[in-house]
Amino acid sequence: MATLQELSHRQINEAIQAATERNVPATVTIRAGESWANLRSRLMALRDEHVLIAMPSSDDAPSQRDFCPADKIGLSFKLKHHKHIFTATVAGTERPDADKQADPLLSLCWPTRMHRLQRRAFLRVDVPPNQIIRASFWLGGCQAEPAGTSPDRPVWSGRVSNLSAGGFQLLASHDVTQSVEVGETVGLRLVFGTGGNTVYADAQLRHVEDAGDQARMGFQFLGLAHSPKGRQALQVISAKVAELQRLQNPRGRRRGAS
Repeated sequence: MATLQELSHRQINEAIQAATERNVPATVTIRAGESWANLRSRLMALRDEHVLIAMPSSDDAPSQRDFCPADKIGLSFKLKHHKHIFTATVAGTERPDADKQADPLLSLCWPTRMHRLQRRAFLRVDVPPNQIIRASFWLGGCQAEPAGTSPDRPVWSGRVSNLSAGGFQLLASHDVTQSVEVGETVGLRLVFGTGGNTVYADAQLRHVEDAGDQARMGFQFLGLAHSPKGRQALQVISAKVAELQRLQNPRGRRRGAS
């Protein structure tokens, strides 16, 4: 079975109903200017053909954000051994039944498409020396890739040292850290080996550590699950994570195959 699986309408209905019954936490992803923002929410109730979720918020902006009907948002939640991801259309806001003092809930149109990803794909796996994954990155999103070499629009590169479907770490020269600050959004190009797959994505620099003669930089992927090209990139990345896991645990693979 593919790591990233598209669900049938029946499976979508079952997943949403099960998640709502448990009031599972959810992550809402929205476009914020040239960057992405991840907000916290929770599946709360079902009403007619709509899914009601807690009003999304974050630590940086705990107050309510404005959502308008027809807005598109990304939404993901974890259920059993899978992470479910889909794009939702905002229908409006509603009050919970019989509680006019309660906070309003965000009403979403019932999704017609949903994907699920095996949660083990988000486990971080080290990249062995004989497996080369290179990352090139630049300021701004992936749409801002410079057309050529220019001191005003630099492109940096490094070798990926570990990888997951949620992000990666790479080793780069220390001078790169003087140009990119933690929290900034970059566009990036990942190349898997010589002549291998190439994927583009947006990412956020989350942390920088000293690794001797190099710097270790940690990046989080942004918005991959919420566009067709992003889901294709997520499929490639997840497949590579699964391949590296098999290489590191060949005995476990043989036991599972018996």
